[in-house]
Amino acid sequence: MTRLVPVTLLRATAAVLAVYGYVVALWLTTHDLNPQPVATIREWVNRPLGVGEDFGPFAVMLLLVCTGYTAAATGFTVRRLVLVCLPALVAAILAAAVAITGLEAWTVPGGIALVPLAWVTGLQAISWLVALDERTWPTTLLLFTAVAALCLLADVEPMLGRPLLFLPLVLIGHVTWRVLDRTLPAGAGVLLGVCCVAAILGVERAFPELARWWYPVAASIAVPLFLAAVRTAGPTATRLAAHPVTRFLAGSAEWALLVGGVVTFAVLGLVTS
Repeated sequence: MTRLVPVTLLRATAAVLAVYGYVVALWLTTHDLNPQPVATIREWVNRPLGVGEDFGPFAVMLLLVCTGYTAAATGFTVRRLVLVCLPALVAAILAAAVAITGLEAWTVPGGIALVPLAWVTGLQAISWLVALDERTWPTTLLLFTAVAALCLLADVEPMLGRPLLFLPLVLIGHVTWRVLDRTLPAGAGVLLGVCCVAAILGVERAFPELARWWYPVAASIAVPLFLAAVRTAGPTATRLAAHPVTRFLAGSAEWALLVGGVVTFAVLGLVTS
């Protein structure tokens, strides 16, 4: 499907950035290492753009908005839901083995036990369930209500902050497809998009510990990049998306994000011990 070409390119980009941010740069930071190439990127790219954590969250945002778009475009299937959950399951099994053997565990700031980014899989699963609603807006409004309610638990469950803040990225992907497919009026799409932005800002305000990560700034780059890619993809983008390397990276984005860190930290920990 031609309209999914931008998704292939952005997913491939997300896979590369996820490995760099959540595996390479994070391992170096964990071991108090700051080689010149990484230091230069942080100084001249990350800080000026306001994109923290070495592009890791930015990669997640690209992945989530692409998931929402793809789910709306192709519709819900059990197979898709299983494929989304499989990397997290494998990562959990490997992480348990790492914990049992005493190897170095992969940890991410604000992450959960065993698989720090398992919440990303949860948001992707929600995205495929939202695809069951062909109108999108009723489910979107329901999720906005749920986000607002869960923000009241900020003092009790601070770990809810990241998933709630990143959830609107999934909805933006859904709304974008529905507008392009003309199943949702453009005006309604813009209104829902504004609500998504408001939800991101509201969650950050409700969970003060998120403020230092500047996630809305990363979202303000990821979303326009996604929209521009969707609207302007041409023959060159189609050729790039058809390249075997691009297709491999796009198809393995979740594996790179969820399993890459578990394996790399364990192996490097064993080698360098």
